[in-house]
Amino acid sequence: MNRGLLVGRAVCQHRARSEVVGRALAQHRAHDALPVKHMVALRATYSTTPTPTPTGRFVLPEKYANMIRNLLQPFVPRYQGPAIGLAIYTSCTTYPDFDAFWLAQCNMPHTFQTWFSTTSFYVWMAMVRLRASPHAKHYMQGLIDAFFRDAEAKMRASGVTSGRIVNDTLKDLVSSFKGTVMSLDEGFATSDAVLAAAVWRNLVPEDDAVLQVDAVV
Repeated sequence: MNRGLLVGRAVCQHRARSEVVGRALAQHRAHDALPVKHMVALRATYSTTPTPTPTGRFVLPEKYANMIRNLLQPFVPRYQGPAIGLAIYTSCTTYPDFDAFWLAQCNMPHTFQTWFSTTSFYVWMAMVRLRASPHAKHYMQGLIDAFFRDAEAKMRASGVTSGRIVNDTLKDLVSSFKGTVMSLDEGFATSDAVLAAAVWRNLVPEDDAVLQVDAVV
C-alpha cells in the first residue's frame, strides 16, 4: 500500500517536471522566433547590469596637474625647438630683400654661394640673440636644421639629383658655416675693424668692394 503511494507520487513528480521542461522549451522556441530588435529590447529590459550614467568632463585635480606639469617642463623646449627655430629662420630669409639689397645695392652675383653666405650672416645674428635664452641650445639647433634643410632643397631644386653630391656639398657648407660663425663671433667680441674684416672675407667676394662692406656693416 505504501509502496503504491510512493510510486504514484514519483509518477506525479515526473509529470510535473516534464510539464516544466515542456514550458521552458516552448518559451525558448518562441524566443528564437522573435525579431532581432525585439530580442535586443528584451535583453536590455531584463539586464541586471546597471546602465552607466553620462558624467561630465573629467578634470585633473590641480595638485596632480602641477606635478605632471613640473615633470614635463624640462622636455618642452626640446620639442618646441624645431618650430621656434623654423619661425626664426623664416624671418632671417625675408629681411632684408635679397634682390634689392644684396644683388642691387651690394652688387653681388646671383648664385647659390651668395645666398648661402648672406643667409649665414643673418642666421649668425639670430644665434647671437638666442644665446641669452636659457633654452638656446634647442632653439639654435632648430634654427640651424631649418637653414640646412632649405639649403638642401635649393640644391635639389637647381637640378642636383645625386645624393652623394648633395651630402658632400652639405658637409662642405657645414664647415664653411662654422668658420663664418667663428670669425663673426671674434669680430663681435673684439672691434668693428675685426668684424668688418670677417664680413669682407665671408660675404663680399671681391677684394676692392669697400662700399659693399660699408653697406653691410
